[in-house]
Amino acid sequence: MDTLDPSVDGDRYVALHNSPQFRALRRKSNTFTSWVSGLFYGWWFLVILLAAFAPDFYREEIVGPINVGLLFVFLSLNLVVAVSTLYLRHARTQLDPMTDRIRADLEGDLR
Repeated sequence: MDTLDPSVDGDRYVALHNSPQFRALRRKSNTFTSWVSGLFYGWWFLVILLAAFAPDFYREEIVGPINVGLLFVFLSLNLVVAVSTLYLRHARTQLDPMTDRIRADLEGDLR
């Protein structure tokens, strides 16, 4: 039976995992994700607190049939779109180039 020695690949991937380039990639990814998650969950926590302790606030009319509650729903949708757009841009400009360099080092520029 012809099998590859798993310790050779395993050592290469462990070395990659411990490399400064991979740590920098993880740090950039985790920093962005932490800040955006904090912003997003903070927004939803505010919405829930207002709904629980100030329900009349949501009933305030702004223009015609549009009230504050409906405005918060639209803002929440826009926040999701903005977060998605920001992440895609961040991944394309910051994370993907780092990933490509790491992959080229790992694969020996086979691609």
